[in-house]
Amino acid sequence: MRGFSSSFPRGSAGIGLLMLRLAVCMQLLSESNCGGAPPWWQATLVTVVALTLALGVLTPAAGALSAVFHVLCLSHASWAHAAPLMIAAMTAIALVLIGPGAYSADARLFGRRRLVLPASAEESDRF
Repeated sequence: MRGFSSSFPRGSAGIGLLMLRLAVCMQLLSESNCGGAPPWWQATLVTVVALTLALGVLTPAAGALSAVFHVLCLSHASWAHAAPLMIAAMTAIALVLIGPGAYSADARLFGRRRLVLPASAEESDRF
């Protein structure tokens, strides 16, 4: 995850990223029936990707999968339905580029760590 995002912002930026993740999740769920009723495996895959986006687990990979799904749905969509799919794909790509934020499982798993150094050489011999 280190290469995907440089930091996990907190505060209002973190809340904004949480809202962006939830927006991509809702777009994925609402646009999941591109070209008719999806087969069971496609519905399961969309549900799993949406859940990972909502929780913030492997967010760049889930966002990329969401963007690819929306782009593939463009081949089956009419012109009237193409604009929401393009907006959903661009939103997912923006999430991939920005990162998950501090209020995600990625921040807990791959976020900043605290390194505690011993004060003297004698304390370092104990470990």
